[in-house]
Amino acid sequence: MYPIILFRRAKNVNARDIEMKVAESILELIGNNPMVALHEVVKDSGVSVLAKLEYFNPSGSIKDRIALRMIEEAEKNGILKPGNTIVESSTGNTGIALSFVGTLKGYRVAIYETTPGKMGKERRNIMRNYGAEVHTLSPEDLQELRDRSVAGAEVELPGRQICLELERSNPMVWWARQFSNPYNVMAHKDTGREILQQVDGDIDVFVASIGTGGTLMGIAEVLKENDPKIRVVGVQPASSAIQMTPGVSYPRSEIKGGIISDMLESRGLIDAVVKISDLEAVEMTHRLWREEGLFAGVSSGANVLVALREAERLGKGKAVTVLPDSGDRYLTDMHYIT
Repeated sequence: MYPIILFRRAKNVNARDIEMKVAESILELIGNNPMVALHEVVKDSGVSVLAKLEYFNPSGSIKDRIALRMIEEAEKNGILKPGNTIVESSTGNTGIALSFVGTLKGYRVAIYETTPGKMGKERRNIMRNYGAEVHTLSPEDLQELRDRSVAGAEVELPGRQICLELERSNPMVWWARQFSNPYNVMAHKDTGREILQQVDGDIDVFVASIGTGGTLMGIAEVLKENDPKIRVVGVQPASSAIQMTPGVSYPRSEIKGGIISDMLESRGLIDAVVKISDLEAVEMTHRLWREEGLFAGVSSGANVLVALREAERLGKGKAVTVLPDSGDRYLTDMHYIT
């Protein structure tokens, strides 16, 4: 005699709430990612930390948002046309996202990948599997760093110089310019609006690693417009040669500054920037994997650690952060890379 198994609908769940439409394209699944409350890593603090799961994007990182927006806006403006080649300098996530979106839209994609040593092995493999041409530029001066974190805004410079020269010499080349492209910021204004909707506007602190600045600036602009009292904190790898300080100019050139310079010079937008060591970021990432079941990357560990510290400093309230990428690109060598 077989047991009778009864299935009951969970309380307060309406059938209409769980209907899922069929997407016409994988690109429609970029963004609108869920948020989860952390429990184990914050249980001794008594504070609330919420994490937006941006590694749920199709290629595994928050950079899908900017790749799609930058490409589609360039198409609308007649800058990017059939037959063009998309180029970019990247420590990995933007390169992966551009490889994913660009090749799906029929473009040739060439990425100048600047993560030192074997740190970028998974990233290079993912980009190539999406169909991109990957050129590895390994900065020798990073090999002996005591803190093996990697500041993308600094190590991407040689690749950016190559992209600039390619674009100047070949009219069929379009450089995405993630470090200065205004649609990088615009894409993350959508992320900011999603966050406000998910928390019903109830947020005291927002934390994010800086990288090229688009995530932090775009979200910060939306949050501050909603409530100027929200504290916004950026996170830098400890290896960063230049300390980013709100209100202090950051060097600008054709290959440097861009969004970061705009963000730091915007009065009242960013309240603080802190540095986190490689070891600290990796340790919290392991805790997210094992205690929360969140298989996110090392920048996620850095973000959560700072969000927790900021919430503890306030003593109450709600801290929100993003988990930018998946742990699948940190299996060969784990380091805090922005």
